[in-house]
Amino acid sequence: MAIRAGSSRFVFSLLIPVLGALTATRAEAQAPPDRVTGPYVARGEVVSVTNLDVVVTDGKGNRVTGLKKEDFIVVEDNLEQVITNFSPIEQGKIFLPVEEAPAAAAPAPPAAAPAPPTVANAPRTRIVIFIDNLHLSPGDRNRVLRNVETFVRDSVRDNVEAMIVVWNRSLKIRRKFTNDGRDLSDVLKQIEEESAFGQQILSDRRDVIQGIDDSTTASQASGRVRSYCQSLDNDLTFTIDAIKTTINQLAGVDGRKILLHVSSGLPQSPGAELWQYVSDKYRDAGMQTMQSFEFDRTTKYLGVIQAANSSGVSIYALDASGLTVDSGVSAETRTTSQRIDTFLERNNLQSMLSLMSEETGGEAILNKNDVLVALKGIEKDYTSYYSIGYRSVRTGLDRPHKVEVKLKKKGFTVRARRSYVEKGVETQVREAVTSALFFPRDDNPLAVGLEVGKPVPADRENFAVPVIIRIPYARLAMLPEGTKVRGRVVFYFVVIDSAGKQSELTTQPVPIDLDAKKFEALHQKDFVYDVKLIMIPGGQKLSIAVRDDVTNSTSYLQKSVFVSAFAGEEAAPRK
Repeated sequence: MAIRAGSSRFVFSLLIPVLGALTATRAEAQAPPDRVTGPYVARGEVVSVTNLDVVVTDGKGNRVTGLKKEDFIVVEDNLEQVITNFSPIEQGKIFLPVEEAPAAAAPAPPAAAPAPPTVANAPRTRIVIFIDNLHLSPGDRNRVLRNVETFVRDSVRDNVEAMIVVWNRSLKIRRKFTNDGRDLSDVLKQIEEESAFGQQILSDRRDVIQGIDDSTTASQASGRVRSYCQSLDNDLTFTIDAIKTTINQLAGVDGRKILLHVSSGLPQSPGAELWQYVSDKYRDAGMQTMQSFEFDRTTKYLGVIQAANSSGVSIYALDASGLTVDSGVSAETRTTSQRIDTFLERNNLQSMLSLMSEETGGEAILNKNDVLVALKGIEKDYTSYYSIGYRSVRTGLDRPHKVEVKLKKKGFTVRARRSYVEKGVETQVREAVTSALFFPRDDNPLAVGLEVGKPVPADRENFAVPVIIRIPYARLAMLPEGTKVRGRVVFYFVVIDSAGKQSELTTQPVPIDLDAKKFEALHQKDFVYDVKLIMIPGGQKLSIAVRDDVTNSTSYLQKSVFVSAFAGEEAAPRK
């Protein structure tokens, strides 16, 4: 069951499982505790509570407060839902409704002043600043980053955290989550000194336009455009994958989650304006339509939307190009024979930014040179909104649902995610154990113990690392079946090395089959799962999950492991 992370020689495999080993434990037998649910989704046996974060603004863009549950309508898959949970968040505080007191049998005392609503801190907000250096020119990027620096210094604090990732044909985390806004601002200043590839894309585009002007046939011109579009499309595919990877890492994280994507636009159809340019030159009306359809990548963006709504992430897409002049009359294109359709070009670069933002409850920041006011609007979104929840029966399968939030009052704008994915237990656990590599979690309802032993050489390059996982039998659900009791535990393993290369996630279901009489004697002992993991020298982080397959109660643990290149070597004999 070997697993490799990317193209590196990092190897992770499961060897020599030893099932059902028993050891005594001093821990007293305890009944399994009730499973604690997260703040956004509470799951029962067949009913799920789905929560939506809803922002309401008036015609001037101001946040509207003071609305009641009765003011909202929620429709899922064309069926109106009964709102069961409602909490307004104002200035970063949750205002919980006051419970009505039970009716008194005796005459009521003189009326007292109504009790104030219970106030609690809003859920933690996490902002990922995704700097798309592949689709940014240095000038656009640095102008916008100065606004972002001010935003993080002023707004990232207390229960608001942010992290910075940079995409430059490789995805790098430049700063992990922190609520230190000044530290984040310093990192952004450093990024201003780095290269960005957007200028090269524009330079290549000018060469293609010149090639079209110099061409003598439509076939010759279209060949130049096709080659350029294929290069753009290749970069776009990897960019979209990087965005989805970042979003997926947030799947198991609680709280309000925001992705601020900074680029100079992402094309819906790479090179669409160039196909139109060729069509205008050679009077071939069908060429532009046919070729743009071939390169249309709307489906890929829909994949980003599904990932974001599945992970509860709102996308705020920032177009750093701001207010631009007509590229058809710019200095480098004054000698061209035709004019670039700048409306088509602009719409092509911005339409998907708008789509991703609108579908996930975020907002696109477009055509602005100074984006600080818009960034401050993001802060208002996560400090002033409504948390609305409703119950509905679930299938237990991974299944998408459409959802729409409406307001009975007119004249207001409502923003919320427009779909979500109903996740089965298996998907939830897989996402959470992977997410724990980056954002640790310590949920441990099964009281699982994790021990890592001394690495020993496995071959010339790899080492076997013994791992022992202990689960008190008292925490496992065992079902009687004749003279037997049976249960099942599923183990999940994933590893990331110090270079950020991640293994595939491996699952290992382990059945437990015991004599009923013997099981009573094991009530204060542990079920032990013994496994060896193959690792290369260096630092690794191991993330595991242990799920009771009967109750779906799941524990998550993480462990840092360092494997020395000299592990297992015998000390040299003294002379």
